[in-house]
Amino acid sequence: RAVAASAADGEVMLLCVGGSGAMRTGLNLVLNFRAMGLYHMLVLALERDVCTSLWDALPSLACVWWPRRLEAPRPASLYNTMFNKVALAFFEARKVLLERLVVKHRLNVLHLDADTIWFANPYPVLKTVYRDHAIVVQADNPFANAGILYVQNVAPGDSAAWVLEELNRRIDRFTYRPESVKELPSSGWSTPPHFANADEQANLNDIIASSLNGAPTFAAGVEFYEARFKKDKGSQEAAKRMQDGRWTRKQQQGDVAPARQRLVSVKPDHSLDKVVHLCKMDSWGAVSAAPLRVPGNASAPAASLLLAPEWLFSHFPYGIFFPAYRVCHAASWGWAGLSPLEQRLCMPGFRVPTVMVHMAGLRNGQWGRRGVMRAFGVWHEEADKVAPETWVSPRTDRLLVAGPDMLRAGLASMSDFDAFAARLLLLGLLLGRRVVMPPLPKDARWAERAIEPRHLRAIEVGCGPDKQRVWLPMPHFKEPWCSGVDFLYEIDYRAVAPSIPPADVSHIRRRIHGREGRIHQ
Repeated sequence: RAVAASAADGEVMLLCVGGSGAMRTGLNLVLNFRAMGLYHMLVLALERDVCTSLWDALPSLACVWWPRRLEAPRPASLYNTMFNKVALAFFEARKVLLERLVVKHRLNVLHLDADTIWFANPYPVLKTVYRDHAIVVQADNPFANAGILYVQNVAPGDSAAWVLEELNRRIDRFTYRPESVKELPSSGWSTPPHFANADEQANLNDIIASSLNGAPTFAAGVEFYEARFKKDKGSQEAAKRMQDGRWTRKQQQGDVAPARQRLVSVKPDHSLDKVVHLCKMDSWGAVSAAPLRVPGNASAPAASLLLAPEWLFSHFPYGIFFPAYRVCHAASWGWAGLSPLEQRLCMPGFRVPTVMVHMAGLRNGQWGRRGVMRAFGVWHEEADKVAPETWVSPRTDRLLVAGPDMLRAGLASMSDFDAFAARLLLLGLLLGRRVVMPPLPKDARWAERAIEPRHLRAIEVGCGPDKQRVWLPMPHFKEPWCSGVDFLYEIDYRAVAPSIPPADVSHIRRRIHGREGRIHQ
C-alpha cells in the first residue's frame, strides 16, 4: 500500500527520517520537492511516532516504519557497539528497502539524505543528459557517496541489480557474522571482537572496484578498517600492519587504483544546454562512469554507474558550490528586472549554482543545517511544526527588531558579532519574542572573511538592492550552538513586514551616552 501511495509513473523518492532534527529537515525536503511539483515521496521512519508527527503536519505523506528490521539483535562486533545502534539499523534498512523497490517492484528510485538542499528539479537532467546510466551516484572518495543516488531502468539479474544486492549481502554478512572477516585475504590475523566494517559507503566503494576489476575485493572498505580500529583497541597484530606502509597502501589503493584506470569519460552533450540550467555553465564538463559487470558472470547484462558531476550533486561547503554561487550573484544578471523570488534566492532566470548540495560535512547536526537552509531562503516554515518539544524559543508571531544603529559601534570581529547576537537572542527569549537578526556590516574586513567556506560564519544572500551577509551560528562547530533558538533574518522580515500588525513588532535601538550604550524599546 505504501508503494502504491508514493510511486508515480514508475518513480519514487526514498527518504529516511530519524529523530526530531531529521524530522524537520526531512519534512522541509518533502515540501521543497512538492513546491517543484514532485509528490512521489516514500519516507522510512524509525518508529510509528515519527510517522504520526509527520502526518500531523502533512497528512497525505506516505510514511512507513519497519520495527522487525530496526530491532533485530546484532552480535557484539566493534562496529556494532562503537556506533549508534539505531543509526546502523536505519542505514541497513534503507538499503534493503532500496533493493526491494528497484529489483522487486521495478521502480526507479531517487535515494535521498535529509541533509540536502535541492535548488532545482533533478529529473530533467536525470532523464535526458544521464538517461543511459542505471545508477547516478554522488561522487566521493574513492568513487561514491552512498547517501545520494538515482537508480533507473534496472532489470533483475543485470549488473546494476547485482550492485544493490551485493551491497546488502555485504552489510548483512559483516553485521550479523562479524567473525567472517577472518575469511578475507588479509584479515586472517583478526581476533574477537572483530571490527567487521558493515558501513554502506565503504562497502559500496569496494563493490564498484570489484565490478570494474572483475574480481571481488574487500580491501579498502573492510580489511583496512579492520586493522585501523583493532589497532585503536590495542591489537599488536593490527598495529604491525598499520605501521607497514606497503601493507596500508596495498589495502587502500591496490584494487582502487586499477579500478579507477577503468573508468570511462563521459563528455557533455551541449545540445542539452537548456536542460542544464546553471549560472556557471562552464561547470558542465566531462565526468567519469563505471562500466559495471558482475565478477565471474560474463552473461549478466552490463550497466553503467555514473559518478555525478558536482554541478548535479555537490558537496558543501567545499567544492564548486561557492564559486558557482558567486557567479549567480553577479550584477550583470540585471537584478532590477527580475522577480522578488529570483532576487531572494539569487537565481537569475531560476538558474542555479548546483542542482543539489549535500551538507554531510557540517558538524552542527540538523539545527546547523536548518540554519543554512533558512539563510539560503529554502526553508519552509511548515517544517517547524514537527517535534515542537525541542524548541527553546516560544512559537510566536511577536517580533523583536534591532535597528541598524545597533551595529555602528563596538563590533570589531566575528566574536563581537557573536556576543551581540547571543545577547539579542537572550533578550528575545526573555521578552517572549522572535528576534529579527540584522545582517553583518557591509564594509568590515572580518565580515568578508566570515563568508569563506572554511569559516562559514556568514553567507551572502539576496541580490540587487537587498544583498547582505547574514549570520550563521557556527555550523562547523561540533556542539549544537543555538539549537532550539529561533530567529528571523532581516531580509525575510523586510519581505513580510507590511503584513505584520504593528502591535506585534517591538523595535530596539542603541542610545550612546559617553562610552556607554543602552538598549531602549
